[in-house]
Amino acid sequence: MTLNKSKFSVFKNFSYAFHGLREVFRNETAFKIEVITFVICQVVIFSVPIVITAKAILSISVILPLLAELANSAIERTVDLVTMEYDEKAKAAKDAGSALVLLSLILTSVIWIWTAFFFIF
Repeated sequence: MTLNKSKFSVFKNFSYAFHGLREVFRNETAFKIEVITFVICQVVIFSVPIVITAKAILSISVILPLLAELANSAIERTVDLVTMEYDEKAKAAKDAGSALVLLSLILTSVIWIWTAFFFIF
């Protein structure tokens, strides 16, 4: 048995990635809020006169919640694909995805506070 594999295409892979981003943006309110927050934070970061190192740290840290939300959305969709009935294991998987988002938000907040303390004040 042979698999019908198409040739590797960077452009196809990028199109799949952008489709995934678009899908999550359309269907997840939390992701929309995090994208808006990301844009606002980027404007603030590059408006405030701080050293480039602090700007880089802050810019990178704001991406963490977006990545966590994408992973959480993938987990939720996969669990829903497997079972639509209530199941403790499904709940645990979804809760773990939510915990990932929460921890990313806490880490981002700590990074912003730490950066403000050391680079701004």
